[in-house]
Amino acid sequence: MTKLVTLPRFLFLVSCFLLFFASCKQVELYERLQNIPGAEWKGDHKPVFAFNIADTISLYNVYITVRHTNSYAYNNIWLETSLLKPGDSVLTQKVDLPLAGPEGWLGTGMDDIFERRIKITPEPYQFKRSGQIAFTLKQAMRQDPLPGIMQVGVRVEKINRSIGIRSINQ
Repeated sequence: MTKLVTLPRFLFLVSCFLLFFASCKQVELYERLQNIPGAEWKGDHKPVFAFNIADTISLYNVYITVRHTNSYAYNNIWLETSLLKPGDSVLTQKVDLPLAGPEGWLGTGMDDIFERRIKITPEPYQFKRSGQIAFTLKQAMRQDPLPGIMQVGVRVEKINRSIGIRSINQ
């Protein structure tokens, strides 16, 4: 004997299906993590994150992701970030990324592993030229190697706001 699906049950199933797919947020442009060998970040290990920019009209937010263990000895990490834009020189800056506050580790964690994604663009950026973009990350802490760092990464999201535009000049 076959069971007929009633209309309310059918609508409920369709609603759940649509809600499931609508809640899955897809990264608009780029997101990658790279492993730090042995979870000890040596000063000469400089992960590079390269991707293409085709849309020079949209605005973007840039994030750095740090995944570390509970044994990481500091409440922050200093990084030297380098940005190579198409047909341009390298723009390098040091950033201080907080990983812990007075109440403990920031970000998300499970067991003894924590992940913190930090927006490093105070306002949206507009890339002026299309082509390959490359971010390079280097740990700039006094301790070398730096134990407890498992992975680092870069995330670039396209945003839909049109206020607060700051261009990355040509």
